[in-house]
Amino acid sequence: MTYTLERVARQAEEAKSLAVHTSRALRDLKRGTKSGLSGRDRFVRHAVLRALATGRPGITYEDVYREVYRERAATSPAMMTVPTWAAELAAVDVGEFLADGVQPLALARLAAFGRQVSLDGLGSLKVPYRPPGDDVGGWVGEGAPIPVDSLDFGTVTISPRKAAAVSTFTNELRKRATADIETLLETALRTDLASVVDAALVDDQPGSALRPAGLRFNVAAVTASTATDPLVAMRADLAKLAGEIMAGGGTMPVFLVNPVQMTSFGFLPNIAYGVIDTPAVPAGTVIAVDGPGFISGNGSAVIDASKDAVLHEDTAPSPIVAGGTAASPTRSLWQTDSIGVRAIIDVAWGLPAGRSAWMQGVTW
Repeated sequence: MTYTLERVARQAEEAKSLAVHTSRALRDLKRGTKSGLSGRDRFVRHAVLRALATGRPGITYEDVYREVYRERAATSPAMMTVPTWAAELAAVDVGEFLADGVQPLALARLAAFGRQVSLDGLGSLKVPYRPPGDDVGGWVGEGAPIPVDSLDFGTVTISPRKAAAVSTFTNELRKRATADIETLLETALRTDLASVVDAALVDDQPGSALRPAGLRFNVAAVTASTATDPLVAMRADLAKLAGEIMAGGGTMPVFLVNPVQMTSFGFLPNIAYGVIDTPAVPAGTVIAVDGPGFISGNGSAVIDASKDAVLHEDTAPSPIVAGGTAASPTRSLWQTDSIGVRAIIDVAWGLPAGRSAWMQGVTW
């Protein structure tokens, strides 16, 4: 049988495509998932397609998908209009992206201990809770009347707030790192969003139209132990913080610490409560939160890419407008042959009063 070079090349391409599908099927079997990609993968892949299709006239998302992932034409790419892929980048996709990976967000890990709600289509949401010391009922003798009391509830109101980040990379990097472009963008977006979201989660600033209130807002710091033995001081500090949570009506404290303090937990082999480490917590500071009382939510996301935008490269950017205050330094993506990828997500969190405590200056 005569084989032409074109036929051999086509068969080789089909064999490679089959190998890719087999590899993904085995991965999905190991994960226990039915769909081809997890929510986290869909989130990242959508960003990849946005970035790689930017600035290439006549190149569609389908073209980029087949070019990068070597899929057959019948397979649809991760597009906003395609169900089962990244349609509207559903909240579950965003949640998986925030919770998975090498550096998962502290918000996502804390959310796993509490109540999670969807923010899609919500302007605000009121969640009821029972205030401390409001229990009813008691022991009753035979034939005696049962005490009657009112059930009082407090409410926590959470409203979606927009967290956004922009990452840039050069076109040369895109060309040379095509094989690892997902890892590149995932790392960039995760790092950027973590710096925005986690910093606000653990700070002491009030809630506003821009952001939710930090866990330390309007909460006085508890005095840390002065014991010279670090292990003794650690036990005393954690017990004091747990006591504050219980006194506020909480049931299960979760501790948020800096990675420096996280190393000390190795000396407490049987700690009963959750511990979350994040660089967003200053070294020497420990925050305790009532896990079941923590309410959080995330909504759908928007991912865009541009090669023509002008950016003000600052952590507190100013509007770039004609006749306004000069924003400096600025970068023209077109002039520097760079690509910018922007991710916008809706997040919210809240906590009943008295369900958080913190201290600073710990000695362990």
